[in-house]
Amino acid sequence: MAEKGDSSATGEETSSMAAERKSSAVGEETDLEKVVERVVTTIPEDDATYKIDIMNESRRLLSLLKEMKLNQTVGLGRGDGDRAFLDEQLVILGSGQNWLNDGNLKCAMVDRVLVELLLEKLSSSLPDQNEAAKDLQLLTKAKPSCREAFSKLNGAISRLLSPLSLTKVESNPELQEDLITTVLNILTDDRNKHLVGEHPRAIPLLTESMKYGTEETRRNAIAALVSVSALDLNKFIIGSSGALAPLLEVICVGHPLAIKEAASAIRSLCKVYENQDKFTKLGAVKIMLQKIKEGILVDELLGVLAVLSTHNDAVEELGDPDTFQYLIDIKRNTASEIARKKCIEILFNVSTLEKPSFGDEKKKSRRLF
Repeated sequence: MAEKGDSSATGEETSSMAAERKSSAVGEETDLEKVVERVVTTIPEDDATYKIDIMNESRRLLSLLKEMKLNQTVGLGRGDGDRAFLDEQLVILGSGQNWLNDGNLKCAMVDRVLVELLLEKLSSSLPDQNEAAKDLQLLTKAKPSCREAFSKLNGAISRLLSPLSLTKVESNPELQEDLITTVLNILTDDRNKHLVGEHPRAIPLLTESMKYGTEETRRNAIAALVSVSALDLNKFIIGSSGALAPLLEVICVGHPLAIKEAASAIRSLCKVYENQDKFTKLGAVKIMLQKIKEGILVDELLGVLAVLSTHNDAVEELGDPDTFQYLIDIKRNTASEIARKKCIEILFNVSTLEKPSFGDEKKKSRRLF
């Protein structure tokens, strides 16, 4: 019994020590964040030489902070001596500068500086590029302020994409995946949707990454196009960029998850009549029907046909007697409410188009609403 009591006491002591170490680590991390905030407030706007020194110190401190947060390490390695050293460096860096701000800076500023430093690192050696791309991917996934930073920093999109612009996009699959995923992450901010859509290399690089890269890269590239296309102007840009045929190629031979993303992209893009016209001319109706007959993502692909069924040329294909009967059969037999509703929508659109009269060589049709 005594041994059991001693064991229990030892366990309680161990738990207490672990809690103290955790508390100490949290305190040290908080202290370091305050140090970082003090460093970034010393970055001047008009002193280029001094700014380099401050940026280098920021890079070192932010790297240390990132290591602590990502790896959840206990302590700073040098303990209190390290924090004293950091404080000493701040005094040295700030000596004689009347713009030194002793107040706390908001976390968003720290994140903005961190993104700036990582973007700089993307123009460095290949190992540095790989590390920076991975960090950007993780940070933009976790922190809205890091995503927002891309709309604030000059040339951020160009710098993010620069490693993919210099060689074939798939030459470094891991780097490509991290950078394309970062693009997808930052598109939750509407300002970045504008920047990516208007950037001359962004849509072409996303299109290339749909065709070449890991499965994750391809899916994320398509998902990025879906997000970018949420803005009407970007629908026209994407439609004129050469991205439509590769999207249909994904429908033909892609992984089911990629097909699902591609279907979403096509539905979004087809809200613009010009893109409906282009997809129809590229054979979209035939491709969708073939995959539906194979039983692949029937709900999603019927959704694409429902959008296309407002286009006259698509209606001619969907109005083929065999196709029309096939859609009726789906409506009657499917257990999916989504599929049933989409079939009804398609059949309605086809039926309400006026058929060309006999002998009408122009074969014009018009909508009746």
